[in-house]
Amino acid sequence: MANSIEKPQGRFKVESDSSYLNFQGVEVTEVDESKPWKPPLKVKVTKADGSEEEIDAATPFFTFKDADLRELRVSAAAAGHVDSLHIKGTDAGSKFDYPSLEVLMLDVEEKLPDDILDTPGPSAFDIEMGKHMGNEGLATTEELAADGTIKTEDVSTLQTVRDEVATANKSGILESRAELVERFNSEHPDCNIQLQVIRDGAVIVPTVSTPKRATTKLFMVFGPTDPPQEGVKTLWTAAPGRNMPRHPIPAQFTEEEGGTEGAAYQEALDAWFNTVMLTG
Repeated sequence: MANSIEKPQGRFKVESDSSYLNFQGVEVTEVDESKPWKPPLKVKVTKADGSEEEIDAATPFFTFKDADLRELRVSAAAAGHVDSLHIKGTDAGSKFDYPSLEVLMLDVEEKLPDDILDTPGPSAFDIEMGKHMGNEGLATTEELAADGTIKTEDVSTLQTVRDEVATANKSGILESRAELVERFNSEHPDCNIQLQVIRDGAVIVPTVSTPKRATTKLFMVFGPTDPPQEGVKTLWTAAPGRNMPRHPIPAQFTEEEGGTEGAAYQEALDAWFNTVMLTG
């Protein structure tokens, strides 16, 4: 039985399933082996009283509803992941400054963008939470140059391979990306920005060997359910830090978006060249 958690502001109102409030843990017990990302199908929930129950992984633990009764759902699987990693977790770099998942959901309710359910497909955004939300593994070259972590010469050196990186990322040829990374890093060993191939060789990104940085932002993605339901999206991910475009991996950009010639892909190319991963 869902019970409404009353809040006076915001377009969305959050409801929680009282059966699972203050759960102790969620363990994935069955995944869909037919799909490459192996989404969870079943989970075992250890409830607040210590009893255990196996349920459908898509069972909503929290549901944000608007005036038209459209829904943003936080499934059992997603709730368990966020709770174990970001609420109860021991890694300070991932820990949100919230005493419980319920309190986090109440705060998110007030800050959710109004248009999440007005646009088709995935909705990615960040929210300023006004408190410590862990550490972020990204920074712009401008930010790092401003605080002296890197030098302007490092940025200039990186710019010499901008077009080559773009071509290699578009090419779909793993070897060309690996060769470019090896050549740049060997020719510029003193450059504070180095290149790295990530996502199983799918894309080149710049990196800087410096610690992750504290953030007060929460990054979230709500996307279509599987199978899709009209007027419903579900939480795909929540993590510390800013919203970034998808990596410039050609296969991730549809023909409707213009593929690698579209504005979305160009935005991704630019963003992931001027933003570096922090690897220290």
